[in-house]
Amino acid sequence: MGQSATKERILKAGKRVIFQKGFYRARVSDITTEAGVAHGTFYLYFKTKEDFLLELMKTVRDEMLRMSDEGIDLIEGGRVEEGKDLVFLKVFDLMVREKELAKILFFETVCTSRVFQEFYRESKELFLQRVSKALSLLGVPGAELKAEIVLGTARHLIEDLILKGREVTGVWREVLRELGVYS
Repeated sequence: MGQSATKERILKAGKRVIFQKGFYRARVSDITTEAGVAHGTFYLYFKTKEDFLLELMKTVRDEMLRMSDEGIDLIEGGRVEEGKDLVFLKVFDLMVREKELAKILFFETVCTSRVFQEFYRESKELFLQRVSKALSLLGVPGAELKAEIVLGTARHLIEDLILKGREVTGVWREVLRELGVYS
């Protein structure tokens, strides 16, 4: 097995372990046992458990940013509906699928770690820029303010999904209609 395959195995196993136990209760040995690798192998790829989680979160964030950028490019290229769906619907769907990572970020790490606070702040700014740009391209009045509303509402809905098990996709679509993104 190559290095990248081993690293991927550790990431997938670690994700499962952290989702089951929570970030602070999960041990590196739990992750390596789940991945079927020697304990020291973890440290070939990650300095700490925090570095591991940060990389896992960056992977999901980067996918969401890639989707947003692709959607913006589609909007600019005249494929408006496809672009909107990527920026607003498919990115939100990915947030829903990755709700366990959001749970760890929102309720465990961001409250206790400057590294994760900075990751959250940086991520929020990156998404705010993209949502604002997409809304501007769509001709939505007050794009910057509405981008803030979109991000705040997305976080609120993901929290509702995590804490209450609430179905959020329908509400999300209604919010987007109210904000003038969809008619």
